[in-house]
This record gives sequence, C-alpha cells and structure tokens, in this order.
Amino acid sequence: MRRAHWIGLALLLIAALVGGIYAGAYFTSPENGETKPPSGEQEEEEPPAPDIRTATVLSVGTTYPHKPQLQQAHLGGGKYDFSPSFEIIAPLVKEADLAIATLETAQAGAQNGGYTSYPLFNSPIELSEAFKEAGFDIFNTANNHIMDRGYRGLMDTLDSVRALGLKTFGTSKSWEEWEKPFIVEVNGIKLGLISYTYNINGVVVPAGHEYAINHIENFHTIEPIKDDIEKTRRAGADLIALYLHMGEEYLHEPTPAQKEMVRELTAAGADMIIGTHTHVPQPLEWIRVALPDGSVRRSLVAYTLGNFCTNQHLTTGVPTDLTRYGLLTRIKLGKDMNSGESWIEDVDYEVYICQINWRHRVIPVSFILNAPPEKYHHSEARVQTIRRQHEAVLEIVERYGFSAEKGNFLPLKNSN
Repeated sequence: MRRAHWIGLALLLIAALVGGIYAGAYFTSPENGETKPPSGEQEEEEPPAPDIRTATVLSVGTTYPHKPQLQQAHLGGGKYDFSPSFEIIAPLVKEADLAIATLETAQAGAQNGGYTSYPLFNSPIELSEAFKEAGFDIFNTANNHIMDRGYRGLMDTLDSVRALGLKTFGTSKSWEEWEKPFIVEVNGIKLGLISYTYNINGVVVPAGHEYAINHIENFHTIEPIKDDIEKTRRAGADLIALYLHMGEEYLHEPTPAQKEMVRELTAAGADMIIGTHTHVPQPLEWIRVALPDGSVRRSLVAYTLGNFCTNQHLTTGVPTDLTRYGLLTRIKLGKDMNSGESWIEDVDYEVYICQINWRHRVIPVSFILNAPPEKYHHSEARVQTIRRQHEAVLEIVERYGFSAEKGNFLPLKNSN
C-alpha cells in the first residue's frame, strides 16, 4: 500500500507539472505582465480604427484694382477701405479650410510710385487687409503684374502682405526660400502648392535674384515645373496643386499648347491644375493620362478661373462683358491617415460676378437670381442680362463634360 501510495502521488505531481507548463503559456509573462498565447499560436491583431480626414480648398480668380476701385475705396488722408467688395462672398470663403486668391497687383506702398492701375498696378495694403478679413489664407503671386514696381517693389509687397499673416507662393525673398517646397497642412493633409507665370511684362529681374519669381517665358519649357513637382512630392506632399498664369486673354477655350501642357504635368504628378490670366472663365475638365507602366494618372484642371475683383468689363480694348465673371471652386480633399493614401473626394464651383456699380462687390450669381433685383442693386433688365450671361458661362465651364450638379464625379485617387 505504501508503494502504491507513493506512485499515485508521483503521477499526480507529474500531471500537475505538465498542466502548469501548458496553462502557463496563457498566464502572465514575468517580463511585461501581458498574457501570451501558447508557442506557435498568434492572436490576430485588430485593424486600426478608420481615420479618414477631409479638407476643402477654395480658389478664386485674379484681383487687380482699376482706377474706379481705387477712387471708391479712398477714404481720404491716405486711407482706403476695400472690405465692401468681399462682404457678400466672405461667408462662402470662411466655410473653406483653406482659401486661395491670385493677387495680380503690387502692394509696394505709396512711396513706390503711388497707387496706380493699368498698365502698372500698385494697390494700397488695405486691399490685402480686406482679403484677410474675408477669410483668405494664401495669395498665389506668380503673374505678369506682381512685379509692376520691379524687384524692390516685389520684396516690399511680400513684406507687407506677409506682415498681415497671409502666406504667398510663386514668389520668394531668397534662394533658401525658393529652394524649399511650399507645403501647407490642412486637417492632416499635406498640400503642395506650386505657381508659375508665362510672362512678367518685360521686367528684368536683377542677376543673382532669379529666385524672386517662378517665370518661364511663354512656357517654352515645363521641365522646371516637373522638377518642382518631384521635389515637392519628395518633401512629403500628399497632393500637389499647380497654379499657372497661362492662356490667351479673353478666350473661352484653352489653346492646344495649354491642353498638351496640362496632360504632361498630370503625367508628371500634378493632382490639380488651376489656371489664371485670361480674364474670362474657361472649362473645367477631368484629365486622364496613360503612363508607360500601364497605370493611369488623373487630375482636375480648371483652365482659367477668370477675374475676381476688377473693373474690367466691355469697354474699348475689352471685347467681352464676361470679364465680370469668375469661378469659385471648392475642392474637397481626402486622406486615409492609416494607409497614407490621399485623393480628391469631391469638387463643385460657384459662378460669381463683380458688381462694378456697387463698390465692386463680388456676388454669387445664384444669390442674384434668387432675390429681388434691388437687393443687389440691379434693375430687372440687368438681372435678365445676368441670367443669359450666367447660362453662357455654365456652357463654357461644362463643355468638356464636367458637371458638379449632375453628380458625374468619381473620386480621383492616384498612386504616387
């Protein structure tokens, strides 16, 4: 009996040891206090919770105040007020996460030849103050009038505008600044902004200061733009927007050269291409370009947004009254913060008009067509003219098949 007793105890001890070893695989690890599965078995990791960010980028056309605007804004004593021009459209601007306008005038101060309009523009800094008050964040500054007060005037313009907290791209104050890609982060999405102009109205940039403005005469080559796209992508941009001062004045169609250029730049990595300069709206278009590896890159192209706030209308030397109109585009960006994938999620636009007879207020045309004529200081006859012209602008904008209203949008996703 004693021998059997000891054998039984030994068997119980062996069973306990084996069971303890097996169960111990699920017990707490002495190193980190965590429960571990047995050797050879892995717990499935739960996928991270979705983290999709979005941001809306708003863009409008060009601003270059003419003499009537300077006169109306003048309060006396060297003071100006341009805020009425933007008070109606400001709520739309402030809804966006990022708002960009093209500044096509020097802001070099009265000491630099006084305040003047065409052919050499130099406007009071109160113009930029009004932009800031209306909700704009950034000026696109590569265009043919930004250097109307020369190199020194451009440097003064950048100092004055930036002192207000407005950012600028397309022009630089040093080689170091020019070399650094311009990337803004909005809601976790990094947007690279690049701007070039075809012309600077004969201004000679001093030798050694070529950094001052991104300028390629008549875009005889676009290799520098391609280089900038690559550099900006390497610097971490999720998406890249090009702002190009291009096209022929008063034409509602892009030239063949423009069409070829936007295709090349799409293939090079541009996700959005926004045109300025022609003073009238041109079409919006989705571009698809097949690459040598068989993949397809796509981009959104606004060939020209038209004017924003100017006195330009049907007069001597201006062949069309559609210079009063322009496009406010809203581009909704998306990004998966887990995978890093980014895309254009949605796009729409608003046609606006500059009411030259009422302190040059910029007004969405839809506001005018859905209100009594007197609300926006128009006659009934004038509203009917605006209605016809608005229909003409819509036909121009959508003639290549783009239509925000018809819901023909497919999210643009590119592999970068």
